[in-house]
Amino acid sequence: MKKSVMIISVAALAALLMAIMALSDESGKAAASASVVNLPEPKTDGGIPVEKALQERRSIRSFTNESLTLEQISQLCWAAQGVTDDKGHRTSPSAMASYPLEVYVLAGNVTDLPSGVYHYSSVGHNLTVISKGDMIPYLFNSSMGGREDWRKSAPAVFIIIGVFERINKAPGEDMSRFVYVETGTASENLLLEVVSLGLGATYTAGFNENKTRECLGLASGEDPIAVLPVGHIAAANIAPAKTA
Repeated sequence: MKKSVMIISVAALAALLMAIMALSDESGKAAASASVVNLPEPKTDGGIPVEKALQERRSIRSFTNESLTLEQISQLCWAAQGVTDDKGHRTSPSAMASYPLEVYVLAGNVTDLPSGVYHYSSVGHNLTVISKGDMIPYLFNSSMGGREDWRKSAPAVFIIIGVFERINKAPGEDMSRFVYVETGTASENLLLEVVSLGLGATYTAGFNENKTRECLGLASGEDPIAVLPVGHIAAANIAPAKTA
């Protein structure tokens, strides 16, 4: 009798443990899913000619209160570091196909994207949540020449960082310069896409490096290089129509 009771108890305990493990597994999957935002597929046609984008590109430093869309965020991430074929090539060239750049997005006012810090995955074309909450006012809360930092008004800020160990592979040779060159090409891709989307932006290199590292959770050897605030162009930036 005691043996039967013991067997039943062990079986019940085993069933309970299996149920707990299953529940834990489902919770883990749900949490992992919640931390990743799948982006809309990028469009590869329908924009304006590259010559027109080059002609119209201007450095824009003031924005309206209008929000960006998830589709626009998707297109801009792809323009900077998106994958363009099944071999893993990207929109921006890279020395020795080392791809030392990473793109982060600070979302402050984006439709269907909660405010927070996100890391863009080129391969998965998705965003991973780094932290929640609007960090744009935190990063750009200082004054510039006695004036409030204009970047605080941006609905989203793109930050390009360099992972230098990916490219410094030749013993005794410092190839760090390639990281800066590639940051420039990726930034220009993003800026031209900004024009194609009818938005405004500019490249900025003046920022608090320590606060940026903290905000993005960067490790040693991962350096923020370019900060690109993006938004809808304020009326003050729009040139008046020419009269005949």
